[in-house]
Amino acid sequence: MTVPPAPLDWAATATKAAAQAAVELGLGSAALAGLDAQAWGRIRGRTAEILAVQGSPLPPDWERTLARALGRADADALARDEADTVLAEKGEVFAPEDDA
Repeated sequence: MTVPPAPLDWAATATKAAAQAAVELGLGSAALAGLDAQAWGRIRGRTAEILAVQGSPLPPDWERTLARALGRADADALARDEADTVLAEKGEVFAPEDDA
């Protein structure tokens, strides 16, 4: 099943809300694309709250749309990177050829 993309005007509204969220959370408005996973989670949560108060419903796939609008890497790629980091910290790193 393919998820329809968020409307273009929604991305602009969400970008403004994310900038507001960053300021409110003391993260500043610059470099939202480079935030670590924990800070990005805080931004996403506060952005969703701001949009709800504004009456702007969250479309399907809103997190990916927001990430792209802010210049962040694909959400799936970020999740894989985060999972790989956790495995590496536990010493459970496997080479790609291990899957063969």
